Amino acid sequence: MENKELKTTTRKNLKKEFFIYLGILILIIITVNFISNRLFTRIDLTKNKTYTLSAISKEIVKNLNDKVIIRAYFSDNLPAPYNNISRDVKDLLSDYRSYSGGNLDYEFVSTSDESETNETEKEAQKFGIQPVQLQVFENDKYEVKRVLMGMVINYIGKSETIPFVQNVSNLEYELTSKIKKLSTEKKKKIGFLTGHGEYEYTKFNTINSTLSSNYDVVSVNLGSNSPVPDDVDVLIVFGPKAEIPEWHQYLIDQYIMRGGNVAWLINKMIPNFQQEIALATVQDIKIDEMLMNYGIRINGDMVRDVQCSAVTLQTQIGFPLQINYPYFPLVSNINRDIPAFKNIQSVTLPFVSSVDLTAADGKGLEVVPLLTSSDKSGKTDNFVVINFEQFQNLTKNAADSMFNSKGFVLGAAYNGIFNSYFVGKPVPQDTAPGSQPATIEQKNQSEKVSKMVVIADADFANEENRPQRDNLIFFINMVDYLADDVGLTEIRSKDASEAPIQETSPATKSFIKYFNLVFPPVAVVIIGLVIWSRKKTLRKKLQSGNN
Repeated sequence: MENKELKTTTRKNLKKEFFIYLGILILIIITVNFISNRLFTRIDLTKNKTYTLSAISKEIVKNLNDKVIIRAYFSDNLPAPYNNISRDVKDLLSDYRSYSGGNLDYEFVSTSDESETNETEKEAQKFGIQPVQLQVFENDKYEVKRVLMGMVINYIGKSETIPFVQNVSNLEYELTSKIKKLSTEKKKKIGFLTGHGEYEYTKFNTINSTLSSNYDVVSVNLGSNSPVPDDVDVLIVFGPKAEIPEWHQYLIDQYIMRGGNVAWLINKMIPNFQQEIALATVQDIKIDEMLMNYGIRINGDMVRDVQCSAVTLQTQIGFPLQINYPYFPLVSNINRDIPAFKNIQSVTLPFVSSVDLTAADGKGLEVVPLLTSSDKSGKTDNFVVINFEQFQNLTKNAADSMFNSKGFVLGAAYNGIFNSYFVGKPVPQDTAPGSQPATIEQKNQSEKVSKMVVIADADFANEENRPQRDNLIFFINMVDYLADDVGLTEIRSKDASEAPIQETSPATKSFIKYFNLVFPPVAVVIIGLVIWSRKKTLRKKLQSGNN
């Protein structure tokens, strides 16, 4: 009788313990869910934190003066892989809402039947979101589906539209830049110098549209002694081909003295393929002395690099041929200590010269290289033979001789107080008929710290040559850096591509292979033995209690 009571008591105690543990587990789950609904966090293991909102995005949405409402128009039952985009967009918008402190909310507008589809399409089209046609493979055949995949951002009666969300790799930049554009009362101004054969930025779709979404972009013509406008935050000298006269130099110099920031993108060497022997010769636009005054010297040479991009040549039989061309250095030595450039992988610089940083010695400036050639590079001065054939079938000795140097600076950033080039000189004037004398107050030193960026090549951002994407990102981020607007550069440079799988050694492969074969069954046996041992121990306790 006592044994039965003992068994009953033991079973009751075990059952009681089980329900206690179960209750504790349920309580933990409820508590975790309660806390997670109020405290938002996420673990992002990607290299560039692709799926984590950048600090600038959090700051912008948190400091809004009114509420942003985002309406996302996404059709139901999107085919793969577009259905993943819809999910990722929801995740991203949830992040914005969580970090906004109530300043941002969003709504997903979807459709469930044909009548709703028509009404939703009409509503979306009012904001510039047009249906797109996707070719998908369903039911063993290709079909064309008409879908909506766009977004509109509304803020204080104003709106910005993303007509088609093709992927999410750059969506945070698009969203944050448009929210910033809507919430900023006055945009900064970017000026492109004209009148000396500079590249026309209006012909460059990516550069023009991207800069125009965040800045007021204008042309700056210095004719008739017209000064650089005071409200221009950054002046870009983009590949001038003609001489910059002295009175224009004076107007640029005085802009710098007023605290202006300048990007000097200068082609020092000009290639000529229109003759029997292809040559590159020095171009003189008469600004070397002024640049030297600021501590800037662009050498009259051309840098070649083993690490280079390919060019396409037409063979005699008409087939295109891709060959590596050392006079197109593929620069991966980028100064990533500057946030604006930290996520850019490489920049191709066609026919680039070197920059001599020693020219800034003793001028009290902070000078850092931005772009540097590889450990296997070389250079040629003055007249440079640039034909492709010279790099074909190189012997080892010839290659070692051509690429026996390293670390040529190809671009640099200058920061500090600059002295005027025209100290103690008469003020030059444009003497053309109808010109008015310059009326600006002459200054001998910059009023505040200014920034300059020098790249000894302007063709790297020439969109007519279809440069790589990173080239254009570098150009735009350079403008942001000079405009002190570097927050968005960290978003734009994010790369959502998957990290490549690294090659492993044969020993590691063998270990992983046999580990996967042996560990699972051994683990099952060990777990079984532990359970069997515990049951055996419990059985012995019960038997000893019966006795």
